[in-house]
Amino acid sequence: MEDIEQTFDDRILLPEGNEVVVPVYTQPLHEFRLKEFCDAKGIINYLPLKRTFKIHNVASKGKAYNYKKVVLRPLFASYVFVRIPKEEQNLLFNSKSVIRILNVGDLQSFLNSIRTVRSVELAGLQSELEFNVDIKEGERFLIESGVWEGVYGWLVKKDKKYLWTVEIEFLHELIRATIDPSQYKMSRA
Repeated sequence: MEDIEQTFDDRILLPEGNEVVVPVYTQPLHEFRLKEFCDAKGIINYLPLKRTFKIHNVASKGKAYNYKKVVLRPLFASYVFVRIPKEEQNLLFNSKSVIRILNVGDLQSFLNSIRTVRSVELAGLQSELEFNVDIKEGERFLIESGVWEGVYGWLVKKDKKYLWTVEIEFLHELIRATIDPSQYKMSRA
């Protein structure tokens, strides 16, 4: 956790002169590469992270098993926030990771959004991960934490062991969504 707190540089919230803070859209799975590129060039950046499980499937001595490991993944796939002078933005394309640099309309509003993202990131990093394998396909469950706290749903399908397709009861309707079950505390209902 200490390493993560050190990766956030408060200076990203304080652009000076002609500097802007922009979201940079990257190639898939290139977020950490762009962060390393920016760090090497001295460019202030912010890559929000979340803890999640990585499932390893292993076959040893003819017997298959799996185990899970807690890893850090980007909170927003393919996005890194960068503080850079407007005329130097093209330097980011030298990283070979950037697809495009997005423009921000209201900079103060965007900086407030980054502050909010940082709060959400810290709350997520401090909470315990839980992977509930007791819930079976077709069963009803109650979400006990996260943005869907207090909401009931049904498990439709388990995809890749760390993604679930669920139907969530919301305003007397069913919404089908794909969620990462490690991000929520759930119990059978």
